[in-house]
Amino acid sequence: MYSVENTWKEIRDAGVQIAVIAIGAIEQHGHHLPLGTDWFQVDHVARRLAEKLDAFYCPAMPYGNSWEHQRFPGSLSLRPETLAAVLRDIVLCLRDHGISKIVVVNGHGANWILKPTVRQLNYDYPDLTIIWSNGVNPEDGGEPPVEIHSGLSETSRMMYLRPDLVKDEGVVNSPGIVGQEFLDYVGFDRVTKTGAWGCPADGATPERGEEILDASVESSARYVRWAFARIEEFKSQPSVVERDRVPGRESQEES
Repeated sequence: MYSVENTWKEIRDAGVQIAVIAIGAIEQHGHHLPLGTDWFQVDHVARRLAEKLDAFYCPAMPYGNSWEHQRFPGSLSLRPETLAAVLRDIVLCLRDHGISKIVVVNGHGANWILKPTVRQLNYDYPDLTIIWSNGVNPEDGGEPPVEIHSGLSETSRMMYLRPDLVKDEGVVNSPGIVGQEFLDYVGFDRVTKTGAWGCPADGATPERGEEILDASVESSARYVRWAFARIEEFKSQPSVVERDRVPGRESQEES
């Protein structure tokens, strides 16, 4: 493994081809875990991964997108566009140094902006290959998703909505052969037969499309009514940050 403990000459002479970038978060984790929980864990995983890959380990970035925790003291967050810009800058620095294979280890679920950033970098720079540290591996027992795009459900819906636009001769099965994360790496044109990812030939019908759309609208309506009501309920309640104070603290502050 190579890291910031090496000199620039050692990095150059080693001809390192792979870099590992880890991104965590600084945010509250309740009463029993520290603010740096995500950072500590992603740092550990990424270091060990870099060792196994004999890669260049970039120092784990502690800050992520954690605005949902912002009311808790000590939580720190970057705006999504800031986090995206930081990742992009780091990747392009590595590219300048001839490191073209990059593994991103995400230690926090709300760092969602990383996904479109990785995808766009792969599309903008064909000489780069940026992948996630985890995904579906069919050779290791993983099962690729069968339906994603233009499959049984979507074809049925279009048969119901606009049957005049559905081409019968084009309805062929094209199930997934890799994980959906490969769309961040190479796109639909590399991993599908026709651009569709699914099995419309297995029984797509207008009737099924109508059922799917009706169920979707009903489900959405129920959820929207419930969510608005719950949000109002939550907003009317005091924040846990104010509610969960040290006993006697309020009287001390008043005096």
